[in-house]
Amino acid sequence: MKRLHFKYIDPLLLGSSLMLICIGLIMVYSSSNLMAAENFSNHMFYLERHIVMLAMGCIAMMMAMMMPLHMLKKLSLPILLICVVLLGMVVLTSFGVEAKHATRWVRIAGFRFQPSELIKPWFILFVAGYLERMGPKIQDWKAGLAPLCLMAGVLLLLIYKQPDFGTAVTIATVTLMMIFVSGAKIKHMIFLCLSTGALMGYLIFSADYRRRRFLSFLNPWADPQGDGFQIIQSLIAFERGGLMGQGLGDGTQKLLYLPEAHTDFIFSVIGEEIGLMGCAVVVILFFLIMVQGIRLAIRIQDQYASLLAFGITILISIQAIFNMGVVMGLLPTKGLTLPLVSYGGSSLISTMFCLGMLLSLSSSIAHQKRKAKI
Repeated sequence: MKRLHFKYIDPLLLGSSLMLICIGLIMVYSSSNLMAAENFSNHMFYLERHIVMLAMGCIAMMMAMMMPLHMLKKLSLPILLICVVLLGMVVLTSFGVEAKHATRWVRIAGFRFQPSELIKPWFILFVAGYLERMGPKIQDWKAGLAPLCLMAGVLLLLIYKQPDFGTAVTIATVTLMMIFVSGAKIKHMIFLCLSTGALMGYLIFSADYRRRRFLSFLNPWADPQGDGFQIIQSLIAFERGGLMGQGLGDGTQKLLYLPEAHTDFIFSVIGEEIGLMGCAVVVILFFLIMVQGIRLAIRIQDQYASLLAFGITILISIQAIFNMGVVMGLLPTKGLTLPLVSYGGSSLISTMFCLGMLLSLSSSIAHQKRKAKI
């Protein structure tokens, strides 16, 4: 499949992504300027770093758009292995940087990045290639499905050991959905879903802090000054925002009430300052990306490209759903950022790389349809 034809890029997909990026720029500054001024004597500190990461994300997006699909396919396994080795070094050695009771980061040239975030697009590329190679064999447990589950299990174990339970759940969900649409047997899917759910339940209740987070999500007011504090403050932000919001920059919950207001809880700041209308715009933009991505996956005849488009779309959609669900008190706290909107870093670069692949696939399909009509 040919890669990029700029004039055939999906305008709805590109426009929705750019609007979310613009909203992110505004809200990162609004949610972080006072904290940045207090901590670094520079109210632009977080915005400046976000812009640098956004520029790196644009480079990653252009690379994904320009690289032929067969090259990405060939590179997926070696780059995935490099990322896994790097992740193993972070988890199992002193190579990683610890912050907020977790060791997830590597520091290079003054910037931190998470290997687990860089793994996401390359793992989707690898899974799509594996499922394409297996074809009908994916219905055979021993020959097709078990090896993939074993490889995914090793990767998820390393991510879980950081600990990063939210990313592990996200990757597991995306993998299961890609396996399902590739034609796996229903009985195998039921077994995988039940076993994954049981394992997740065990992991939640085996660690005291995860158990307390889960129980506080069910009733945050049982411990309003402890584990329920984050969710309660987030709900207060949405209540204060009402329909139209308090006004851009005029929110108060970001002032030491909302933890990580510029990252995990940026959607709460949007709710308080721009109100329900602003939240609805963000939800609609993510919905458009999801719809366009799934439509693209359905229209593509090539199985590998179709699975890739589906996996990328589900990855972005699930992260958005998880983040918004957490800050609205509908899901337990997972520590996931809102794609394209939250303060930048490896998550922003990874997401923009994924969008670059999606935009390239959409341009190729549109170009092929145009040629067919001529």
